[in-house]
Amino acid sequence: MDFWSRLIGGSRSLSTKGFRASTPTERLASFKRTCNTLQQIWRSNNSSSGEQSATVHARNCIDRLISVLSDESRGPAPHPCLAYASSSQIFVTVTKLALSSYDDGMLRSATVFFNTLIDSEVDGIVDNRLFARALVDLVRRADKHSEDVEGRLVELLFGVANNIRLQPNILPAWFAPRSDEQDREQGNSNNTGAEFAGAMRKDDFPLFYLLVEYVHHPGRAGDFARTGLLYLIETASRSKNLERWLIESDLATLMATGLGALYSQLGNLTFPENTDENIPHIIALSDHAQQDTALPPLLGMSMDSFMSYLLFWQDTIDHCKSAEVNGSLLDHFQILFLEQLLYPSLLESSDVQGGSTAAVLTYLYRILESVHQEDLVHRILHFLLASPSDSEPATVGKNVGMSASRRKSLDVLAAFSEEAARPSPSLFNLRDLALLGLQSTNRQTVLATLRVMSTVLQRHHTFARSLIRTVPGQHAKQRTVGALNVELEQLMNMATSTVDDPTLNESYDNYLKDGMAILEARLCIPPAEDYPEESLPLELRHDDPIVRELLNCLENFFTNSVIVNLALTEVLGSIASSHLIALDGWLLVDPSKYIYSTSTNESSDQTPSTSLIKQIQLAYEEPSWSQSDTPALTSVLQKLVQQIQKWRKEVPDFDILVAARRDLLHQDDEPAKASGRSQHNSAPPTRSSSRHPTTNLDSDYGSPRGRSSRPLEFSSTATSSPSRDTLSSPTRDLPFRPPRDVSTTRKSAAEELRQRLEQPFPVDDAPREANADTAPEQATDEANDDAGDSAVVDEEPRTATLGHVLTNVVILYEFLLETSAVVQARGTLFGEAGYPGIDGPVDTATAEA
Repeated sequence: MDFWSRLIGGSRSLSTKGFRASTPTERLASFKRTCNTLQQIWRSNNSSSGEQSATVHARNCIDRLISVLSDESRGPAPHPCLAYASSSQIFVTVTKLALSSYDDGMLRSATVFFNTLIDSEVDGIVDNRLFARALVDLVRRADKHSEDVEGRLVELLFGVANNIRLQPNILPAWFAPRSDEQDREQGNSNNTGAEFAGAMRKDDFPLFYLLVEYVHHPGRAGDFARTGLLYLIETASRSKNLERWLIESDLATLMATGLGALYSQLGNLTFPENTDENIPHIIALSDHAQQDTALPPLLGMSMDSFMSYLLFWQDTIDHCKSAEVNGSLLDHFQILFLEQLLYPSLLESSDVQGGSTAAVLTYLYRILESVHQEDLVHRILHFLLASPSDSEPATVGKNVGMSASRRKSLDVLAAFSEEAARPSPSLFNLRDLALLGLQSTNRQTVLATLRVMSTVLQRHHTFARSLIRTVPGQHAKQRTVGALNVELEQLMNMATSTVDDPTLNESYDNYLKDGMAILEARLCIPPAEDYPEESLPLELRHDDPIVRELLNCLENFFTNSVIVNLALTEVLGSIASSHLIALDGWLLVDPSKYIYSTSTNESSDQTPSTSLIKQIQLAYEEPSWSQSDTPALTSVLQKLVQQIQKWRKEVPDFDILVAARRDLLHQDDEPAKASGRSQHNSAPPTRSSSRHPTTNLDSDYGSPRGRSSRPLEFSSTATSSPSRDTLSSPTRDLPFRPPRDVSTTRKSAAEELRQRLEQPFPVDDAPREANADTAPEQATDEANDDAGDSAVVDEEPRTATLGHVLTNVVILYEFLLETSAVVQARGTLFGEAGYPGIDGPVDTATAEA
C-alpha cells in the first residue's frame, strides 16, 4: 500500500508506516489521534530547540492524514474522517505549521493536504469561509522561492476556481463584496469624495487577486492562474453580484496595464547568425543569404510573455458570457493599450538606420497573426485603420441601456482618454504607415510592411477595403466565358514563356485546388447586415498609392531580395483572392473595354431559338482590347516576361539554367514522389501549399492548362523543353579543355558553373556590352561604383548575380501559375463569367453543342 500512497500523493508525500485501520471506526480514531498530535506540535512549537525534529514530525503527521483521507475518498460513504477534518478545522493548524516552518517539504505536504480536501467534494470544506481564509493565507504568505512550491500553491487556487465554476453556490465562501453603505463609508474615511470605478478591492475577493498576480508567470504557475481566472470570469454570467464586482473592480485595468507593461519591454529586432544549416534553401541560392532579413528575427522571451498574455486576453473574451464584463474589458483594451501604447509606438517609430519601424510592424504582424477572436480583432483593426465602427467605446449618449457600474467605468476611462490627448488615427493610421513602409529603403521595414498587409488580407479579409481602397458603388461587371478564356490564355502564355515546365498540369492542378479552398472559405462569410451590397466585389481605385507602390516594387522584381519577392507575391495574391475586391482594371481588362468583331445587332430580327444560339456564340467569342486598356498589374508582368525573353536571346542556355534552378529549388519535395505526389510542388519551398482534398474541377470556360501556344516568345533560338541529361550538364558549352580524369573534369565543370552563377548579371535596361560571361572583376567594379553613388545603404542594387536572377524567375513563374488559378476559380465560384443577355440557367453541354 505504500506504493499506492506515494502514487496518490505523487512526490509530495512520504510513505506512511505504522498502524493501518481496517474499519471506519478504527480509521476515524487513528485520524483523530494524528490531528491531536498536530495540535500539540503547534502549541509546543514556541522554542527553537528541537524545531527541526518537530518539523519532520509534523510533516509525517500531515502525510499520514493525507493517506487516510485518500483511502477514504476512494471508498463508499460514509466518510467520517473527511467530516471530522471539516468540523475540527485541522486545515487551520496545517496552514500555521506550514507557514512557521519555512520548509519546502512541509509546504509540499500542506498543498497535497489541501488538494485532497478540495478534491473530496465533501460539504463543509470548500464552501467553508474558514477553509477559504486558511488556504488564502497559505498561498499569500508562503515563501515561494522554489518554482515547484509556487506551482503547487497556484494549483490550489485553480482547484478552488474549478469548483466555483462547477458549483457557483460555494462562491459566497470566497467572495464577500462590500455593500453600497460600506463603500460610501470607506470613501468618506479616505476623504476621496468619489469612488474610483477601478479601485483595488482585495478584501472582497482575495482568491481573484492571487490569481491575477500569477497570470503573467511562465510555466505551471502561469497556466494554472490563467485558467483559474478564466473560470471565475466565466462564472460572472451566473452571479449578478460577481458581474457587478468585476466591472467596478480593477480587473480590466490590471489586465490592460499588464499587457501594456509586457509590450513596453519589447526591444528592437535581433537576428540569428546566418549559417548554411539554418538558411532556407531558396534564400541560400540568392544574393541575400547573409542579410539580416534572410532569417526571421529572434523575438526572445519578452515576446513570448507578451503573446501568452495577449492570448489570455483572447481566451477571456471567449469564455466570458457576460456582455457587460466583455464590453468593459474591450473598452479598457482599446483605451489603455491601443490608444495609449500600441498606436503611439507605431506613430513614433523611426525608419532611420537601426530604427524601430521594422520592429513595431513585426510585433503588429505577430499580434494580427495570432489573434482570431472577432471582437478583439475588430477593436484593433477598426481603430488602427480608422474605420467607422459600432464597436468603439460607448459614449455618454449611447449607454442608456447599460448598468450603473458600466457607466461609472466608462466615465473613468473617458477621463483617462481626455487627459492623454494623443493624436487620432483619423489623421495618421495603419494604412498611412503601410504606405511609408513600402516606400522605405530599409529592407527590414519593407518586409515587415508586406507581412502585416498579407496578414490583414488573408486572416482578417473583412478589412481588405480599409487597406486597399475601392471605388464605392462600382461593382464588378460580369464578363463572358470567351473573355475569361482569353484572359486566362494570356496569363498562362506568360507563365509558359517563362519556364518550360514538364509538370505544368500537376502544378496548375495544385494551385487550382488551393485557390478553390481559399475562395470557398470566402463564400461562408455572411454579408454586412446594414450594407449587404457592400459585400460584393468593388472596383479597385487605380490611383491607390499603396497599389502603386506594390507595382513599383514588382517592377524591380529581379533585383529584389528573394524573401521580399515571396512576401510581395503573397500580398498581390491575397488581393486577387479577396471576395471584396474586383479584378477589373488592375489584373483583368474592364469588360466595358473589350472589342468584339461580331455586332450584337445582328440577332435582333431572328427567331427566339436562333437568337439564343447567337447569344451563346457571342458569349464564347474571344474579344480583344486596346494596348492602352491593359491592366496595371498585367502590364508590369508583361514587361518582366519580356525582359526574360531578352535574356533568352543573349544567353543561349538561359532556359536550361532556369529549368535546372527550378529543379534544384524543388529537391526538398522529392520524398513526396514515393507517396504518389508530383516531384514538383506547386508552390515555392518557402510557401506551403494547402493541398485541400477538393475534387479536380473542370471549368465550363475551358481549361488553360497544357496550352502550347507562346505568343510572347520573341526568339526562335530559345531552347525547348530540356531533357534530364541536359539539365545535369548545364556547362556543355564550356570551351575546349585538354583530356583529363573524368572526376576532375566534373569538379572543374561544377566549379566553373558556380563561378558563373556568382557573376554580376546586369538587369537594368541601360545599354551594356557585357552578358552573363562578363569578367567578374569588371562587373564587380561597376557594381561597387553604383553602390558608391547611392546615398542609402539598403537601396536595392542595379545588378544581381545570375543565380539570384534565376531564382526570381522561378518565383515569377510560380506566381503567374497561382494568379491564373485564382482567376479561373473566381470565375467559377463568384460567377464572374457567364452568358450575358440570356434569361435563366443555360445547360452548358447544350450550349457548347
